Amino acid sequence: MRSMVGLLLLAALLGLGCSSSGTRAMPGPQPLDLGEYRIQSGDELDIRFTLNPELNVTTVVRPDGKITLQLVDDVYAEGRTPPELSEQLRSAYSTELRDPEIAVLVKTMAARVYVDGHIEHPGEYPWSRQITAIQAIARAGGLAKTADDDQIFVVRRSADGAQQVIQIDLEAATRGKGESRDVYLAPYDIVYVPPSGVADVNKWVDQYIRQNIPVYPRDVMPGF
Repeated sequence: MRSMVGLLLLAALLGLGCSSSGTRAMPGPQPLDLGEYRIQSGDELDIRFTLNPELNVTTVVRPDGKITLQLVDDVYAEGRTPPELSEQLRSAYSTELRDPEIAVLVKTMAARVYVDGHIEHPGEYPWSRQITAIQAIARAGGLAKTADDDQIFVVRRSADGAQQVIQIDLEAATRGKGESRDVYLAPYDIVYVPPSGVADVNKWVDQYIRQNIPVYPRDVMPGF
């Protein structure tokens, strides 16, 4: 089982995973649309002025959530989507420029995902909208010898602060089977690999996860 899962992890990382019918296995949800991405402190932004390129700037969102630009006061950027910030900047510059056309591009994201549990190199890793749970495990060096190579868990905090857990059958996920397919990660998701030798997975989930965080089947995850 471990050797099979290792090969499947590698295939998933390379985007070569296939289902039993020979078609390419794709994770269920779509990657996060960057138009929906909420800007974070530490993100590097490209601010482009179409008609006034001399004002173009690359800036980093400060810990206080603001960015510094020419001609206007500091602007609060954290928590806004790029289109929302673009509209805010157009309003801010409307007294300085005639019909300003401004685009906001997220050049580098400060968002991270966390891979923990029984893997080779637990820790935090850069998030991208294309990274899946299995790819994150591969990036972290793969499963440790002490890992349960059947199931993994993704812990996610929603916009309202509630926490949820997605339980993924690892072999089914790497083959794109059923409802337990691999999932694209959201910023600050935690991917957790439990230890092997857990005789009753449901009991383990209840003891270590469900008592504190609600667990949802993949097909009824709110918002996905």
